[in-house]
Amino acid sequence: MTDKLQFSIIFCFLLLCVDLSSQSVDDLEKQKKEVSSRIANANKLLIQYSKQRSINLNSIQVLNVQIGDRKKLILLSRKEIGLLQSEIKILNGRIVSSTNELALLKDQYARLIRDTYKNKCRFNELSFFFGARSFNKAYRRYVMLKDYNSFRHNQGILIDNKSRLLNESSVLLKSKLKIQNNALERVESETRKLEADKGSLKLNLQKLGRKQDDLTKELRRQKKALKKLENAIVKMIQELAETKVEPSDFHLSKGKLPWPVSKGVVISRFGEHGHAVLKHVKVNNNGIDIQSSASNDAKAVFSGVVSRVVSIPGYNKAVLVRHGKFLTVYANLDVVHVNKGQSVTNKTVIGTIYSGDSNNSGVLHFEIWQESVKLNPEIWLLK
Repeated sequence: MTDKLQFSIIFCFLLLCVDLSSQSVDDLEKQKKEVSSRIANANKLLIQYSKQRSINLNSIQVLNVQIGDRKKLILLSRKEIGLLQSEIKILNGRIVSSTNELALLKDQYARLIRDTYKNKCRFNELSFFFGARSFNKAYRRYVMLKDYNSFRHNQGILIDNKSRLLNESSVLLKSKLKIQNNALERVESETRKLEADKGSLKLNLQKLGRKQDDLTKELRRQKKALKKLENAIVKMIQELAETKVEPSDFHLSKGKLPWPVSKGVVISRFGEHGHAVLKHVKVNNNGIDIQSSASNDAKAVFSGVVSRVVSIPGYNKAVLVRHGKFLTVYANLDVVHVNKGQSVTNKTVIGTIYSGDSNNSGVLHFEIWQESVKLNPEIWLLK
């Protein structure tokens, strides 16, 4: 194996080790960007609440989401630091190894130069070649001199390659150390913000906790509203079961659907979970509740046909859109912009989300059904 080939293999191995780790760091960076975006949306909502100087269930839920996302961001940053430390360890090892190898090569090369100079002083290469007693000996002397000069030349090239590898490793190390320091600063900053958020949450819970009776009544109203909405959906599904189902590619859109709002924060997730304020109280959600942080427009997530527009006390108006065997539900609308039987396309504005003084202000209730089965919308929406 030639020295040049050996260098190429070592350099490629180093790049491969760092590149594999970098892919993981890039994945973490992507996740951190998504979480940071959600935190920014939550911040906008919390600023709106602070301007209104009102503490309600929505503000508590948004704060809870923000605390959860800050914890995720801290965890992701710590994972990134761990990966970077592994990369830095590999680079440090390579730099130490390359430094030692370079010192050895330079020492060998210096001896070669000294020996060459001494030999030149003792004899002339041409006379050394022609001074051989036979042609075979002259040829062997020629080959020996050629190999010696080639070896000396290759040693110089190898020194240059080793120096380049060392410099590139050093530059890469500085870059990784800078990224690691930024990640450490992010962890420290997010930890401080997390503690501040926890303090705000504790204070808000204390204020809102004094209104437990009102919250309990509101929860009962919400449960009734959700039940009425579910009944309307089930009734519609039963009616549609008797009609012809138009084909749809909705089933291919898992994890790819656009959000029904431009920007928002999921304040109540799918399924059963604890109430944000009331202890030992469970809430069961057939879909998700999204607090809008931008426009109050609710948009269709896939092309389909409007099957129903219904009024639900407690959830204002709801629009049911059919996509073959699938159904999407947009509830808590103040104004509806579509009619029954109307075809809609991706991002068609369905209606305006209710904006008032209640806990439902600015909140879109969104559901996805496959025939009579309730699905978790978050799994279907684009991350």
